[in-house]
Amino acid sequence: MAKVVSSKAADIPHRKRAVQGVRLFISENVMNDMIWHSEIGGENEVMGLLVGRTYSDDEGIYVTVEKAMTSSLLSDPVSVRFDSESMSELIDGMDCLAEGESITGWYHSHPGLGCFLSETDVRTQEGIFGDECGFAIVVDPVQQEIAAFEVSEGKEVTVQFVMKED
Repeated sequence: MAKVVSSKAADIPHRKRAVQGVRLFISENVMNDMIWHSEIGGENEVMGLLVGRTYSDDEGIYVTVEKAMTSSLLSDPVSVRFDSESMSELIDGMDCLAEGESITGWYHSHPGLGCFLSETDVRTQEGIFGDECGFAIVVDPVQQEIAAFEVSEGKEVTVQFVMKED
C-alpha cells in the first residue's frame, strides 16, 4: 500500500528548497491537470490525490508535488467521493509509486463557490494526514481561483505555494 507522507526526520532526505519560506511546490503539469479536471467536471465537484516527495532543510519540511491521480468519482455540485467500484485502479496506481514518492495531499473543486475547506474537507484532511505534513488544494474553475491549505487545530490554514516548471 502506498505511503502517506510522514514527517519522521529519519525518513526525509535533506535538500535545500528553491524558494525560502515556501513549503509547497507544485509541478506545472500537475497544476494544469487539476485545472483541466475541475473544468471538465462542469458543475460537479472532482477530486484526486497528489503524489510527490518530502524534503527537509534548515527551514523545516517541504513538499514537491509531481503527479496527480484519480479514478471514477461519484459527485454532485457540493460533494465528491471516489467510486468504490473503481478504487482498485487508484490503489494499483498508489502501489506503483517510485522510491521516495508518497501521497502528499489531495485536490478537489468547488465550482462557483470559491476556495475554502468545508467542515467535511477539514475532517477529510485531518483523517488522511492528522498532524503530518500534507496539503489540500481547492480549485474553483468558475471563479478561476486555486488555493492550498493545511489544517491546524481543526481549522484551515492557507498555505503559500509555488508552481515549478517541468
